[in-house]
Amino acid sequence: MPNQPLQINQIKDFNNILNSFRINASCTNFQLIDNYFYYDLKLNPNAKVNDVKKYSDEISLALKSPCKPSIRVLHQQGLVRLEFAGIRNKSLQLFDYFTNSSVPNNEINCLLGQAVDGKPMWMDLAANPHMLVAGTTGSGKSVLLHNIIGNLFNYNDVDLFLVDPKQIEFSEYKKCRNVQVYYSYQQSMWLMKDIFALMEFRYDLIRQGKEVKSFKPCVIVIDEFADLMMQDVNNNFHDLTCRLAQKCRAARIHIILATQRPSVNFISGSIKANFPARIACRVASHIDSKVILDSVGAENLLGKGDALIKDNFRFLERLQIAHTTPQEVVKYFGNDAE
Repeated sequence: MPNQPLQINQIKDFNNILNSFRINASCTNFQLIDNYFYYDLKLNPNAKVNDVKKYSDEISLALKSPCKPSIRVLHQQGLVRLEFAGIRNKSLQLFDYFTNSSVPNNEINCLLGQAVDGKPMWMDLAANPHMLVAGTTGSGKSVLLHNIIGNLFNYNDVDLFLVDPKQIEFSEYKKCRNVQVYYSYQQSMWLMKDIFALMEFRYDLIRQGKEVKSFKPCVIVIDEFADLMMQDVNNNFHDLTCRLAQKCRAARIHIILATQRPSVNFISGSIKANFPARIACRVASHIDSKVILDSVGAENLLGKGDALIKDNFRFLERLQIAHTTPQEVVKYFGNDAE
C-alpha cells in the first residue's frame, strides 16, 4: 500500500494529467500493490467513460507505463478505475501462495493468483462449469493450465483428463494418480465419447435417485483446441464438445478449452454460449480479445501471467496468474501414482 504522501502526490499528478487532456473527471484514489497500481476516477456531470478510454494511450505515455490500462466501471461505487501493470521483479509462485489460510468453501477450488487489490483470486470451477482460456506465446496461458492442474491436486479430489495435441505440455502428469493424458485427434474423440457415455450413465443413476454429490468430479483440460478443430473436417469433435458442455454440468463434469488462436473459425458461437468462464492472457489483437472476452483489452496486457477474467461473478477483472510448472506439480503430487 502506498504511504500517504505518495498517495496524495500521485492523485495530484494524475489530476494534472486529466486536466491536460481536458478529461472532465477527478482522481479520488490511488493504490500501488506489488506490480499493479490503479487510479479511481469520479466523472463530473455530463462526462463520459469514453472520454477516459479515448485518451488511454496518452495517459499511459504520461505515466510512462509499460502497457495501456484496463478500464473498469464500478457502478455501485460510481467510479471508473484505471488499472495498470508494471514489470514484476519476482514472480508469484503458486506453491508459496498455497499457504493462504482463508480457503473459501467452494466445491472445486482454484487459487488462480492475485487480484489488482492484492487479494487472492479464487475460482470455483463448479460454479463456472466450463472455461475458455486464450493467450499468445509467453502470455502465461500454459502457466495458467498448470496452475489449475496444481490446484485440482492440492484442494480437490477429481478425475483429470488432459488433451495435449502438441505432446509437450501434459506428458509429465502421467506420473500422477487419477490422470489420463491424450495426444491425437482420434484419442481426443475416444475420450469425448467416453465422457459422453459417462454423463448419460450418471444421469440414469440420478433418475434412479442417486445423489449428485456422490459422483466424483471430472475435469477435462484441452490445450490447443484450435489444432484439434483444424483436423475436425466433419465437425464431429466440435459438435460433441458442444453437446457435452450443454448437459454435463449437472453430472459434475467440467471442460476447459485453451488456444493460442481465439479465432471465430475455432471458437464458434455455440462454444461461447456454453463456456461462461473466460480468462484471457495477452492476445495478438483486439479482434482476438473480442472473441474470447466479448470486449477489447486483452491485447494490451503485459504478458507473463497478466490476465483478464470474466465469469458468472466477475466482469473483466485483472489478475496476476501464480506461476508453476508441470515438474513442480509432479514433484509434490506425482508420488501418488506409484
